[in-house]
Amino acid sequence: MTGPLSLMTLNVNGMRDSRKRSRIFQFCKSLGVDFVFLQETHIVNEDDVYTWSYEWGGGLHASFGSSSSCGSVILVSPRWTFLVGKVDHDHEGRVICITIKHPCGNFILCNVYAPNQPTDRRDFFTTLPSFVPGCAPCILAGDFNCVPDTQFDRMSTCTSWSCGVGMAELDMFTKNHDMVDVWKVQHPGLSVFTWHRP
Repeated sequence: MTGPLSLMTLNVNGMRDSRKRSRIFQFCKSLGVDFVFLQETHIVNEDDVYTWSYEWGGGLHASFGSSSSCGSVILVSPRWTFLVGKVDHDHEGRVICITIKHPCGNFILCNVYAPNQPTDRRDFFTTLPSFVPGCAPCILAGDFNCVPDTQFDRMSTCTSWSCGVGMAELDMFTKNHDMVDVWKVQHPGLSVFTWHRP
């Protein structure tokens, strides 16, 4: 497997309904991406993994939530499924990490769904390092539920102080793991709705 990989992330706000799930999977397939990070899927157990991975037609790795909240999933396209190694996750449906055993070197994909509540979010980012395995290069994506700049990084007009709670902890995590926002590096100064490290 050579060439650049493609990845997308999407908060689906629940996908227990089979019709909605089918539409989401069809949309993801139409984009032809290698990995899809889904948050708030409401996936609850291994039976769901079996059914949903069959419907997807590729690999599916999950951190289980409840039927009404959380649940994080990484969808893997069939051409990458055989390269998935170790899988790590929390027990609250907020973190799922997979190791990809690539011929050019291993790397980790980590899907995050941070809590909505400011205090919980701050605590979550403080404990996040314990879920990211090893020292291989890591791609971190997902729904962080906070932004560094409410004017440039949100579509809504929310200017509440709570929108930025957790950023200091997330920033510390990314600095300690030598992470950068690839989009911001490639497009410096561009105002888009994305998380970035100053």
